[in-house]
Amino acid sequence: MTLALILVRWLHLSASILLASLFLFAATILRPGARNSSSGIGRLLDTIQRLTWRTALWTLIIAFISWLAWSWLVASTMTGDDLIECLQSGDWLTVVTGTQFGHIWLFRVIVSLVFGIFLWVVARRPGKQSSSQITLAGLSVIELFSLAWVGHGAASPGPFGIVHLLGDALHLLTAAFWPGALVPLAVFLLLMLKSDQVDTIALVAQVVRRFSASSLIAVAVLATTGLLNSAFMLGSLPALLATLYGRILVSKLILFSAMIGFGARNLLVLKPMIAVDLPVANLAQKSPVRLLLRNVLWEIGLGTIVILIVASLGITPPPMP
Repeated sequence: MTLALILVRWLHLSASILLASLFLFAATILRPGARNSSSGIGRLLDTIQRLTWRTALWTLIIAFISWLAWSWLVASTMTGDDLIECLQSGDWLTVVTGTQFGHIWLFRVIVSLVFGIFLWVVARRPGKQSSSQITLAGLSVIELFSLAWVGHGAASPGPFGIVHLLGDALHLLTAAFWPGALVPLAVFLLLMLKSDQVDTIALVAQVVRRFSASSLIAVAVLATTGLLNSAFMLGSLPALLATLYGRILVSKLILFSAMIGFGARNLLVLKPMIAVDLPVANLAQKSPVRLLLRNVLWEIGLGTIVILIVASLGITPPPMP
């Protein structure tokens, strides 16, 4: 049961982060960076938009199914019933309608359904629809942000508990910018590498510059909110190595540091090698873009493991209640 709950939490966290990342990357990184692009680049952007919508639909389905499974497993754990008995006895419905977890569950189900209907309607219409993208980004942010209310932060009492809860929520939201947005960035880089247009290099340069700026801010916010969460959960520095929760957290910090290392190399070494000005951009500069893509894929792999660790932390009793 514990392993199943970890895997379901990991799947849902990953899907929720990716869902927000898809639209936040398009709204804050890709579209502003491609504002003055040529018609050829515009067609590539339309292709990316359609791919974003299709990916979002499938990601939403995964998020919805995993959220159903999450509630089923939590209800079984709360009541002590096995999974089949939990449904037959109606205990699952009792948990959904009579607990804080259940109320948050219902709220997020409603948000997901509204998001899905809106996405389905928008995806069947041609055109850029920038206002629709902003609406979808907002709904995906709400869906991700609300996950904080089913974590440890929601159980913290008093005014400091509110600080803890908002810190968790900000931590989740920031993860959509980095490392979550690494996934749409990787897809963007891959499509740009396959293109034979010279001005794609200039677009890559603009997007990488904007992504680097946002990821620097994201890393700073993640580190700050992570320290805040650790202070609430651990209570003391010795607990970092003396408790199971602390040791799992250490493994997360190690992987997080490795991801920062890849990001630093991208920022300091590879980004300056990609021309920003179109007159000096040429197809020969695709080599650093390929190296950048390779590093981004490594970051995605490490980030996937980090989210798995976060899923484990969510069901591990912390030293501080």
